[in-house]
Amino acid sequence: MERKEAYRIAVEAEIRSQNLYRALAKSFKHKETEEFFEQLLKYEENHEAKVRGLYAKEYPNEPLQLMDDLTMELQGVKLDDPKQVLEFAISREELAQNIYLKLAEQSKDKDTEKLLLQFAGEEEQHKELLFAELEKLHGILQWFDPSELNGMMEY
Repeated sequence: MERKEAYRIAVEAEIRSQNLYRALAKSFKHKETEEFFEQLLKYEENHEAKVRGLYAKEYPNEPLQLMDDLTMELQGVKLDDPKQVLEFAISREELAQNIYLKLAEQSKDKDTEKLLLQFAGEEEQHKELLFAELEKLHGILQWFDPSELNGMMEY
């Protein structure tokens, strides 16, 4: 994949993720969940701005040509199923992480490579946050240490 194309795909992926998180923040009525998606939205906006800056630095006289339609493709995702929505969001973070790793691998500038690897790490963190939400949904994640209850339930 050519670097220009990788930058374009990265920016488009960030915009699509922003659209997804913006829609999810509006659709959830629970304040904590809304804030969670709004925070992810801010991270993706920051990534988009920085990737655009990297592109402009590398290709100063060439405008970044994005696709006309950057709406989120949610084919087959049941929007009323939080599990499917979170799994889809995780897949989007994995895609962005892979793009940043590929760009970093191809980078000739050490500062740019470092920033792209940082983005890949941040996408991994976003993925972990989404996994935690998924685990909460399934009741896997406990918010307390069960050992603290030892002796409290004895008769």
